[in-house]
Amino acid sequence: MRAARLRALRALPARARAQFRRLRELPVQMRELDRHLSAIDVELHRTREELGAVRSRLDEVGSTVDGVPDRYSELRDSIHLVARRATLHRTPIRVLFLAHVLGSWDSTHPLVEAMQASDDFEPVVASIPRRFRGSDGFYGEAEVHEGLTRRGVPHLRLSAGGEQDLLQLVKAIEPDVIFRQSQWDADVPDEFATERLGFARTCLIPYETMNIVRNVPGQRTSNSAVDAPFHRAAWLVFCANDLMRETAVRDGARAGTQFRVVGHPKADRLRAAVPQWPLTDDRPGRPGRVVWSAHHTIARGWTDFGVFHLMRTEMLEWAAGSPDTEFVFMPHPALLPLPDATGSPISRAEFDDWMRAWSALPNTTVLSEAEYGPTLAASDLMITDGLSMLVEYQLFGKPLVFVEREGHRPFNEIGRRVVRGVHTVHGTDEARRLADKFLSGHPDPLRDAQRRNVDELFGAGNSAQRVLAALREEIAREAAGTRSSVS
Repeated sequence: MRAARLRALRALPARARAQFRRLRELPVQMRELDRHLSAIDVELHRTREELGAVRSRLDEVGSTVDGVPDRYSELRDSIHLVARRATLHRTPIRVLFLAHVLGSWDSTHPLVEAMQASDDFEPVVASIPRRFRGSDGFYGEAEVHEGLTRRGVPHLRLSAGGEQDLLQLVKAIEPDVIFRQSQWDADVPDEFATERLGFARTCLIPYETMNIVRNVPGQRTSNSAVDAPFHRAAWLVFCANDLMRETAVRDGARAGTQFRVVGHPKADRLRAAVPQWPLTDDRPGRPGRVVWSAHHTIARGWTDFGVFHLMRTEMLEWAAGSPDTEFVFMPHPALLPLPDATGSPISRAEFDDWMRAWSALPNTTVLSEAEYGPTLAASDLMITDGLSMLVEYQLFGKPLVFVEREGHRPFNEIGRRVVRGVHTVHGTDEARRLADKFLSGHPDPLRDAQRRNVDELFGAGNSAQRVLAALREEIAREAAGTRSSVS
C-alpha cells in the first residue's frame, strides 16, 4: 500500500509535489507561529505593565518645581501622547464618563443613552467624589451613586479615602475617551486632574448650557469658560451655539479648533421633562408653585451673583405668610458647603438654622442633588439670582424673575441676549409683587422673547446624536490620517 502511494506521488507533476510537501509541513509551521505569537503577547503584556508603572511613578511626582516644568512631567506627557495615539483602533470605542455632580447629569445622560443604543460606542459611567469651596475634603460620591441608581444608570463607584488607587482603576478600564463634567480641576480628586488624564482623549460637555458672563481672568487665561487647562488639553469640547464657539476662537489658546457646535443635551432633556411637583397638597384647588434657585457665589471675588445671604430672611417670611403658595428651594450644589469657607457672609450655624426653619413649613421643601427638570416643568414661575437658571428656565416659557446683585461680573454678549427674557428686580419685595401678579393669571409679556432666545441659543435639538456624529467624524478623520501616514 505504501509503495503504491509513493508511485502515485512520483507520478504527480513537480509543482503539485512541492505543494503537497508544504501542506504536510503546515502543522509544524503553525505550531511554531503560535509559539512565536505567544512570546510576543507575553512581551507586550510585560511592556504594558512597565509602561503602567512608569505612568504611575510620574503621576506621583509633582508637575512643577517652583513653577518650572520638571523632566518627570515632560516624560509623562510624552508617554501620554504615545498612549493617546494607540486609542480609537477598536470597535466599540470605550468612553468613560466621570460624574461628580448629580445636578449636572442631565448634560451627560442623553449622550450615554445614545451610546448605549449604538454599535460603535461602549459607555462606562463612574461616580466620583467632589470638593467644593468650604467642604472638608472630598464628599458626595454616595449621593451621585444613589442618584444614578434611581435613574437606572449602570455605573462603577470610584470613591476617595479608601485603599483603592483611583487613577489605576481608571487605567484598568482602558478608556479611549474620557468625559469629565466640568473644566474645574479643583472640584475633583487630584487623580482626575487634567494632566493625570492625558493618557486618553478627553472631552467636555459643559455642565452649564453656556457661559453668560465675563469670568474673572486667571493667571493663565483671560476666559476660563473656554480656555481653562482642561479645555486646552481636550480632544473635543462641545458647545451649544456659534456664539460660544466664536468666544473660544477669540479667547482660546488653541483658537477654538477643538470646539464643535452641537446644541446642548441638557436643553433637550429639560424640554422633554414630564412635570412632577415634589410637594403634595390635598386641599381643593392647586396652590401657586414657585421655584427659588440660589447660586453659590455669595462671597466676593468670583462672579458675585449670589444673594441668598441677603434675601433668605425675607423669603422665609414670604413663604410663611403665603399658605396658598408652595415653594421649592433649589440651591446650587456648591452653596451647601460654602458657609464653612473663609470669606462666607453667613456662618454654618446661621445657614443650618435657616434650613431647619424653611423645612419646617408645610408649604416648602428643598430640592438638592436631584433631577430638577420635572420640578421646573411643573412650576409656575422661578425666582433666581442666576446663573445657569437664567438660561435654562426659559426653555419652559414661564415667568422668570432675576434678583440682581449690585457689582456682579458683567454679562457677555450671550448674557445680554438672555436677560431680554427675564424680569430684573433688586430685592425680595419687588420679586414678590411680580410673582403675585403672575400667579394671579397675568400673562408674561416676555414669553416671545424667551422663545426667540431658545431658538437662537439652542437650535433644533437632537444634541446627543449631533455629539455622536461629531465623534464619528473625528474618529474617521484620524483613522484616515493614520492610513495615509502608514502608506
